[in-house]
Amino acid sequence: MANREINQQNQYLTEFRYAKDILSDSLVVAIFVIFLTFLRPFGMHQVDLLYAGTFWTVICFTGYVLYSPTMFFLSKWLSRVLPEPINNSVIHLVISTLVASVLMGLLAPFIISAFFGIFNDYWQSLPLSFLTSLFIGGIITGVGSIKNLVMQQQKQLKQNAKELALNSEKVENIQSQPIESLINELPMAKRGKLICLKMDDHYLNVMTDKGEHLLLMRFKDALSKLEHYDGFQTHRSWWVAKDAVVDTKKDGRKLALVMVNGTEVPVSQTYLANTKAELDLK
Repeated sequence: MANREINQQNQYLTEFRYAKDILSDSLVVAIFVIFLTFLRPFGMHQVDLLYAGTFWTVICFTGYVLYSPTMFFLSKWLSRVLPEPINNSVIHLVISTLVASVLMGLLAPFIISAFFGIFNDYWQSLPLSFLTSLFIGGIITGVGSIKNLVMQQQKQLKQNAKELALNSEKVENIQSQPIESLINELPMAKRGKLICLKMDDHYLNVMTDKGEHLLLMRFKDALSKLEHYDGFQTHRSWWVAKDAVVDTKKDGRKLALVMVNGTEVPVSQTYLANTKAELDLK
């Protein structure tokens, strides 16, 4: 039942995207119809505006109905038969546009005859009909291709942003799981944002923004829980959260870190170089 519902949802989604593509393509064609109607090229200045608009609507949308499937299926076929050096989207577009223009050139004289009653020698009219179809169809195809490219890029950017957010969420979850297991060892009143850890004999002093508490835990066990957390060890008995460091103090060669809660954490010579690298200190 669940699989059937998922398949049905996928089908609805596919149909929606297909309808959305047709709508956006139709908008491009409609804009071009309006442009041709007011421009009235090819000696159509004497034709009534409404009649010219009807003619160009029929011509352009007939072209869309002819061009769209022709270019789609021909591009699919070309991608399978063309050799690798010339098997690319630009070549597919050029060849499929030429073929679709030939087909439209064969059909256009009949549409012109239906509107204007002009039907000279059919075969003699084909070259001009083909060139006209190639010109108009090429422009519409080019604009449509640019539109599709922009939409694909926007879709890819959204997908990349979505994947980045998902990966960031996964990283945060991975990072938060060990520290949560450590924080959960604390009393409810002391559970907060981790600041630093201090080894105190057999106990571990855990300092958070809610206070501090002693846990019966080995220092190295606590460090293993914080392996993926953004912090570092400054001393054999101290560990600090990087974002909790607010200042530094120097006394000769000795360095201490001032934490957000005012605690001063010593930095031993063993961990001095790493501490400076972590905090970008000179």
